[in-house]
Amino acid sequence: METRSDHSPRVATTAGSLESSVFESASRIERDLNDLVEALALLGVKRCSCCRHFFRSSDPGALFDYGKLVCFACIPGWWSSQSSQIGVMEREKIESKLSAWLRKYHGAEIVKEGREDLEDGEHEFQIVTSCFECRGSGRIMEGERCRFCNGLGTVRIVVPK
Repeated sequence: METRSDHSPRVATTAGSLESSVFESASRIERDLNDLVEALALLGVKRCSCCRHFFRSSDPGALFDYGKLVCFACIPGWWSSQSSQIGVMEREKIESKLSAWLRKYHGAEIVKEGREDLEDGEHEFQIVTSCFECRGSGRIMEGERCRFCNGLGTVRIVVPK
């Protein structure tokens, strides 16, 4: 029995040093990976905050920047979760920026609300946003109904397939 008690502290010390060694190795690998990601950023490669894939920053349509970067493929899922978590003012600000980005880089079109001729399968992604022309009021300068949104104050931004 004395031999077992002699070996117990040695086994515990060995296990403790092995655990410490594994932790140090994992910490070193994590630092190396962070350094690698920073080096890629210096070379103009940026990462999507959702899927963690890398994209060239020279392609402005690859990543949408709202303070964090989101790739085009992640936009539908990201927007459905993001829009429900933020306030109205912040949501409208991001919607405006997102719709301009979708129109500029992904061929999105502005569709007046009430237009039912678009089938669900014809588009890849859509959002409803405040009308740009009347700023969501539905009225233009002289109190006339806005012709861009039919007076509803909203338009759909549709990204075709």
